[in-house]
Amino acid sequence: MSEGSKQNSGLEKALRYGLAAIGPIATAGSQFVLSLQLLHVLDIKSFGSFAFLLVTSQFSSGVWSALFCAPLPVLVTQGSAEQRQTMLRCLFATNLALAAAAFFVFWALGEALGVAHGAAALFAGYGAFALLRWFGRAYAYVTGHQIRATMSDLLYSLALLAGLSAIYLTKSSDLYLPNAALMASAILSLIPFGGSYLVQQFVKLSFRDIPRYREVWRRHSSWSLTGVVTTEATANAHAYIVTFFLGPTAFAPLSASALLIRPISVVMNALTDFERPQMARQLDAGNFGGALHSLRTFRIAMIGIWALTALAAAALIIFAPRLIFPERYAINYLAVAAALWMAVAGTRSLRTADSVLLQAGGVFRELAYASMISSGVSVLAVIALLVWGGPLWSIAGILVGEAVYAAWIWREAARWRHRQSAAGSDGAGPLAASPEAAQAQPRERVDEEQAS
Repeated sequence: MSEGSKQNSGLEKALRYGLAAIGPIATAGSQFVLSLQLLHVLDIKSFGSFAFLLVTSQFSSGVWSALFCAPLPVLVTQGSAEQRQTMLRCLFATNLALAAAAFFVFWALGEALGVAHGAAALFAGYGAFALLRWFGRAYAYVTGHQIRATMSDLLYSLALLAGLSAIYLTKSSDLYLPNAALMASAILSLIPFGGSYLVQQFVKLSFRDIPRYREVWRRHSSWSLTGVVTTEATANAHAYIVTFFLGPTAFAPLSASALLIRPISVVMNALTDFERPQMARQLDAGNFGGALHSLRTFRIAMIGIWALTALAAAALIIFAPRLIFPERYAINYLAVAAALWMAVAGTRSLRTADSVLLQAGGVFRELAYASMISSGVSVLAVIALLVWGGPLWSIAGILVGEAVYAAWIWREAARWRHRQSAAGSDGAGPLAASPEAAQAQPRERVDEEQAS
């Protein structure tokens, strides 16, 4: 390959990765601005309820990744054309049926949290359409229409920002308008997927195809879902335990303080999406040294963004805390919570590169074990520290679980590298996963309150 061809290939890859990153960054940014605005206009209980509902919505997207998005690349490439079409009809029908069921789950959660009936229904509508959008994004990637996924993300972000403007101009102080803005944004974001997709999702389907999903569950989704649930327990056990036992008012300051680690989470997700398929290609090509170089670069970048974010957060807390946090939140409480969240984010930043390398190398069983063990530790530690020190110290329970997860990941990564070196394969052994398989894995929940 000529030097010019290599440069063009590199530019094309950079463009693809840039397109993949810009959408998630835009959606994360718009949701961050929404949470920041609502932190100032809602009372503590309402903000806690809203933040918890967003946590459950983000968890549901992980569940959808396990149930539909991760198996999708395999299901659309295996078997005859007729078999693939049959399986797609099954996925579309099951996706719509479960999204409708999710509507009632979200509605019930809103009612249980004391959210007004109409506002709870609006959020439930958002939750259901957001799941349909999540499947639509996966389908767009699998069918080679990445730009549609990006346009969906951007339209969602722009619509949500327009809703934020309406909230600001009307001086809304309840959850009706924010939830309506979320639902409208999710509905509009389906448009870029195209008319043929929308017809297939809402018109040309039969619920009689749903029983075929049993095969998808048996072959693909059950283990993936286990990983999603245990990862959620590791990262967000405190959200469920604190809210269940003490209510949304107790959860609100924890969620508010987690806003300070959002830059770390956004960069971590973007770099993970960039580095995972790149490492998989390097391993598949036998370039073990290149994969290790990518790992070191990834780790240094994460340490750098963590250090900058920690310094900025410390300066904000010390010199201008009311720039973000309103008077009704105690600064001393938030300062301790922010310090704990920075420790959690630091632990995640140090182990994420190794975790991505293992994913790229196909070491999924060991990752599943790490997630299962750390989730149990997180749950037990959160409960114990909640009883001992109250909601604030439940964050330390998450830190304990993350530390166990990190220690396990580092051990397995060291063992894997040793096996690769001992085999003399430079990483091109049977453990190297294909780029497509690595990219298909459900996104790791690396950010505490992704929607906060």
